[in-house]
Amino acid sequence: MFILFASCALLAMSSSPKTNIPDVSESSVRIMPVARTPESGTVNLRIAYPTEDKVYQNPVWIQFRIDGYSLGSASQFERASEIKVSNMGQTVHVIIDNEPYFAINEPAIDPYDESGFYYDMSYKFEVPHRLDKGVHTIRMFPARSFGESLKGDHTFAVTQFYVGEEQGNLNVDLTNPYLTFNEPNDKMTFNENQPILLDFLVSNAELSSDGYKVKVTVDDKISRVITSWQPFYLYGLKEGKHSIRLELLGVDNKIVPGPFNSVTRTIIVR
Repeated sequence: MFILFASCALLAMSSSPKTNIPDVSESSVRIMPVARTPESGTVNLRIAYPTEDKVYQNPVWIQFRIDGYSLGSASQFERASEIKVSNMGQTVHVIIDNEPYFAINEPAIDPYDESGFYYDMSYKFEVPHRLDKGVHTIRMFPARSFGESLKGDHTFAVTQFYVGEEQGNLNVDLTNPYLTFNEPNDKMTFNENQPILLDFLVSNAELSSDGYKVKVTVDDKISRVITSWQPFYLYGLKEGKHSIRLELLGVDNKIVPGPFNSVTRTIIVR
């Protein structure tokens, strides 16, 4: 592991202090890459519905099938002892449009076989809030109990659909490069003495020093540029609220056009 110093970043941004955000400094905040958690090449996630371009009514239901991955169980990796862990176990993270994800580990709708085999199952659940009329995008991917997303070839699923009526154009070209912000999330309270997982997914692009990059900005003050697709640990955030912004940059170091390519989440550290 190595530290991403300012010499390999774009810049450090400054802004006027905010009363609800503790002071951060270049020396206190570190972003350190860590290896991806090992994952099987047989994990496969597919969305059964909503289906592409169809019209649905509230409440919207989602059904998906996942092969080779057990939901609800604890992830048996050393990382589980290093960072915050969810009591939901392994889950599927669901992002509707560009809102923070919600996690699913619902009981499978497929029955167990005689041996209790549960690694090839279908799940069905209701979206926990009403969706406005118009176009919506669903992104889904399996995640470890400590939040890290799987990044295999068949572990990310996405679809666009309408609610109410076929109104408006599909507003995201899913063949273009886009970013998916995974962790950290606003549903956990993080500990000051633990690293915080920074995790994201990149679609239709490869990160490199002379290609696409991801820019990380903490509290509008500290910025780093990431050139490899892997998890990172964020160290040095003090007690209080913090904002984490991710931006997908193109080869010209400008934000790639698209509604998912600049995302900010707010977290709480205690």
